[in-house]
Amino acid sequence: MQNISNLPLRQALIENHEKINFSLNHDTIVSKTQELEAMSVAKAKEALQILKNLETKKEAIRIFEERKQSEENLKKIIDQLPDNITETPKFHEAKSQSVELSDTARETFARIGVRVREAFIEEQIERAMAYNIPYESYGDDYYRLMQDIDQYEFLLEKAKEYCVDWDISEYDPLALEQEIEEAEHLAYLQNQEINYYYAITRGVER
Repeated sequence: MQNISNLPLRQALIENHEKINFSLNHDTIVSKTQELEAMSVAKAKEALQILKNLETKKEAIRIFEERKQSEENLKKIIDQLPDNITETPKFHEAKSQSVELSDTARETFARIGVRVREAFIEEQIERAMAYNIPYESYGDDYYRLMQDIDQYEFLLEKAKEYCVDWDISEYDPLALEQEIEEAEHLAYLQNQEINYYYAITRGVER
């Protein structure tokens, strides 16, 4: 009777043991399957990489052979040229031709050059006199005189922008430049004061 009563318990233990074994076997199978799949993927990637390297190598060999063939063909063409050809043929070459002027033309151009220079000198002297610039101190360097006059006119225009009252009867570019710098600084301070006042009043309104 005792053995009969223990049969269901033993049967249950056996069934549980079988379930545990089946679960372990199933997990093992799944794990092995995943490992095999990972190995298969890795092998496939490796095979694809090898194939790609082979294709690249094949393409490189093809390009090398084409270049080699081209060089051989060019060499054959060069070898077939006559021996008396020592220079590379030129299809087009620009030729410079010197223009010969007659004596009359040369005199005409010389007179035009003198007139242009005289007109330039006259213009710079008139500009210098308008600003009381001592042009005599420049000697024959009228180009430098022109540059100084241009710079002085630039300063005068800038002075007007900052409302600097400047008397052009006395030529003093350094003093004029200093006046402009002071006016610029004053304008900067006034602008800062306006911005500060605007910021304060805007905060009060809020």
